[in-house]
Amino acid sequence: MKKLSALFLPCLLALSLRAQDAVLTLAGQPLASGAANGSGTNAMFHDPAALAADTNGNFFVADSQNDAIRKIATNGLVTTFAGQLGVAGTADGTGTGAQFNSPCGLAFDANGNLLVGDTANDTIRRITPGGTVTTIAGVAGSEGFLDGSGGGSLFHSPLGIAIARNGDVLVADGGNHCIRRISSGVVSTFAGQPQVWGSTDGLGTNAQFNSPCGLAFDPAGNLFVGDANNDTIRKITTNGLVTTFAGAAGQDGATDGVLASARFRSPAELAFDLEGNLFVADSFNQTIREISVNGIVSTVSGWPGESGAVDGSNRVARFFNPYGVAVAPDGSLLVADAYNEILRVVLVPFQLSLQLHGPTQTTLISWGSVINRQYQVQFKSALSSAWTNLGPPVTATGLKLTVPENVSGSLGVFRVLRLN
Repeated sequence: MKKLSALFLPCLLALSLRAQDAVLTLAGQPLASGAANGSGTNAMFHDPAALAADTNGNFFVADSQNDAIRKIATNGLVTTFAGQLGVAGTADGTGTGAQFNSPCGLAFDANGNLLVGDTANDTIRRITPGGTVTTIAGVAGSEGFLDGSGGGSLFHSPLGIAIARNGDVLVADGGNHCIRRISSGVVSTFAGQPQVWGSTDGLGTNAQFNSPCGLAFDPAGNLFVGDANNDTIRKITTNGLVTTFAGAAGQDGATDGVLASARFRSPAELAFDLEGNLFVADSFNQTIREISVNGIVSTVSGWPGESGAVDGSNRVARFFNPYGVAVAPDGSLLVADAYNEILRVVLVPFQLSLQLHGPTQTTLISWGSVINRQYQVQFKSALSSAWTNLGPPVTATGLKLTVPENVSGSLGVFRVLRLN
């Protein structure tokens, strides 16, 4: 699947055109639910939800209707990390000796522990790197709202989880319509009015949410929320001020554009890349959206309102209720395509930038890359000219490629093809 990005260079003024996406299936069998471990498409899932990546590049999946946490190793092998496939329960324990009930939220802390929003158990669980599962907050089978320490707190359908830089655990308490914080074992309400849904912006508990789902921190420590039933993305600053970041409450749709004019339909999980772009699983639109660092919302992959399971590039791919998103260490995007019962890899559109460097005015072409993918830089001096390869293909060894190219003349067009 080829993907290109083109950049015009007329008299040092650059106009860049975004490349298109490419989507492939990593694991699972489309539209076939099941509970099998194995490699790639030999594995089976049942409504995979949240995703999280560890520092070694392994992915972990909240396999919600299988009541388990699955692991996808870097070689594509799917195993059960914790819980018993297809067996709901509340037991703490190690590995398959533990039990979950429709887990839908995941996040790693700085010590490599995996925090789980165990949704139907109304609890928050912790899994150590060795697979030992404990309940750190809430009471299994006792939904409700109560701040307090550990088992002295209550949740109602906790969903997304995010870890603050100081180690605090933030929870999208979906059924209570608020954001909870666990700090040193004590649960408090960080933002939103518990058990009161709405869309009001404001400070802390003066704000309102409507079934908040996904959570993600930006590099500055602001918390972003996929406010599912408000069809918006909310922002909570470090001091607890809640604003509507993108979309408009009560106005669903699929419009791209600047933040306030964009529209979403039940946004679920969120993930930031290293450049500060925010990816959104826009679940009921059947699409993956991106909010760039300059505040522009675009559709990365999928087509609004069209469900399906086909892979492909140039917006050919289709999704069916995409829920979880996570940025892989190699720069690709992993998507839990819940109702398709599969895990997808998305090679997101990249954008070229250039600068002229040094006395010879060497053109430096840069773009966001996916590690181990090959790229070919091409040039033509006029729109009617044929494309010429500028050197051999280059293989990305990092998340950004910069290639120097000497070209003559002040008018020309660059483009980059991704070859694999």
